[in-house]
Amino acid sequence: MDKTIYVAPGSVGDTTNPILQNYSDTCAIKSQQIILNQFGIDCTEDQLVQIAYDNGWYDGGTTFENVGNLLEYAGIGVTRQMDANVFNLVSELSQGHKVIVGVDSGELWDGNFLDWLKDFFIGDTPDHALVVAGIDTSDPDNVMVIVDDPGTGDYHKAYPLDQFMDAWSDSQCYMVTTNDPVPMYPENALAMGNFDYSLGHISNVAGMDYQDFQVFCDISQGLPVMNETDGKMLFPVSSLTDAYFDVANSETTTQFSSIFNHDDYIFNDYLDTDVAAQYLHQTFADNVENIHFEDIGINNFDISSFANTQLYNDFMNNCFNEFMSLGDLTSASLCQQQTMMTDFLDNSGLDFGSIFF
Repeated sequence: MDKTIYVAPGSVGDTTNPILQNYSDTCAIKSQQIILNQFGIDCTEDQLVQIAYDNGWYDGGTTFENVGNLLEYAGIGVTRQMDANVFNLVSELSQGHKVIVGVDSGELWDGNFLDWLKDFFIGDTPDHALVVAGIDTSDPDNVMVIVDDPGTGDYHKAYPLDQFMDAWSDSQCYMVTTNDPVPMYPENALAMGNFDYSLGHISNVAGMDYQDFQVFCDISQGLPVMNETDGKMLFPVSSLTDAYFDVANSETTTQFSSIFNHDDYIFNDYLDTDVAAQYLHQTFADNVENIHFEDIGINNFDISSFANTQLYNDFMNNCFNEFMSLGDLTSASLCQQQTMMTDFLDNSGLDFGSIFF
């Protein structure tokens, strides 16, 4: 990875704005300072510039692989990911993690024809780093990405999802995320007010239980970030996002099976089902042990005893109903998650036993 975040033509040097970077090439450093301050670590941008320079992490800009080094220096673990997508982004935010992304500033701030020409003749030109603060899904037809932008000094500025994705894709959708959520300090009280630290995630993501959201996130791993067809750049995950809202707004669980209709949702034309199944298997392994089978008289749950998908689906649907009658909504939701996984396998022609055993 040889891309460097150099100089985006934003404003600099306003000491009254805690978001605005002081220098033209320190957006990645300022983004890390914003997060460090939210973790309760008192530091200035100048202090971080010196630390980064002394360690070879900053020299007229910050290379992608060095974004996050200052967080690690302060004891905050991070994960770096290339070819991420909006579901990965939402997953990190829903766990309370802080996120830094690389973007093409021109496409984000201007989004005009000249920026398209620049990409066409010069290629992708990521030149800026910023903090993604959240996703606004209050209008499913107009999803907005909320950012804290050191280049403009904007706090919680909203951009349409398509415009953000276009700017983000220039960095191959690169993001750096903290491994832990921001602590609940007074200054974070509003942003973290609905965050359940005991669970480690929010309970609902844009109208869907977190457990069901996980299934969509796993499926998204089998999709390319973008695909060029007939000279037009497509983002297959956008189609999966449409499917997500259709399921979230449906009153029946059967809606999930219908999203694998190629005529209605084009993401199916680009989906690598084997890759998606690998991620689903990990989610299955992580969550099936959290279902309280013993509370409904099942003391020796053994998935290998189910000969096929239909038997397993019937079993999980029965468990779902029993947990609902007991008021154990967590176990019920996890049972529903299991049936969504097997629905995916059925619709993808994948063998139940080879994936989950």
